[in-house]
Amino acid sequence: MRTTRTAFATAVALCALLTSCTGGDEADLPPTPDASPSTVEPPSQGPLTAPEVDPGQREVLAEGPRRGPWQGGTPVTHPEGDLSITVHCLSQSNLTDLTVTFDGGEFGVPCSNLHQTTVTNVWEATSAGQLSLTVTTEETVRWYISAQVAQS
Repeated sequence: MRTTRTAFATAVALCALLTSCTGGDEADLPPTPDASPSTVEPPSQGPLTAPEVDPGQREVLAEGPRRGPWQGGTPVTHPEGDLSITVHCLSQSNLTDLTVTFDGGEFGVPCSNLHQTTVTNVWEATSAGQLSLTVTTEETVRWYISAQVAQS
């Protein structure tokens, strides 16, 4: 009888010990992943706007908003003097290059995926002529372009 009581007392003590470690408190259990959607939002993009016509200038070519590559339309006439080309662009993916090609050369624009990128290139046209532009970039890039000359 003594052995049965000892075994019973041992069993009760073990049971009490085990339930006190796991009873009610789930601190020892691994955390359960939250099934709700993430509340972390990607950074928002700023707006994409058309270039404004600078004071004392007139616009001879304006295009946009467009997305991706563009083979310029009808060439436009420009007078002798300063000619400026302004690009506003915004990429929907990573930083993406946009290249503007014109009759006198080309220039590149690194289009941001967070805010509008603005680049203006100015050069001296030694004589009046025709201007045609080509834009080369990926479909993820939205852009505007403006060519301006001094008002006459």
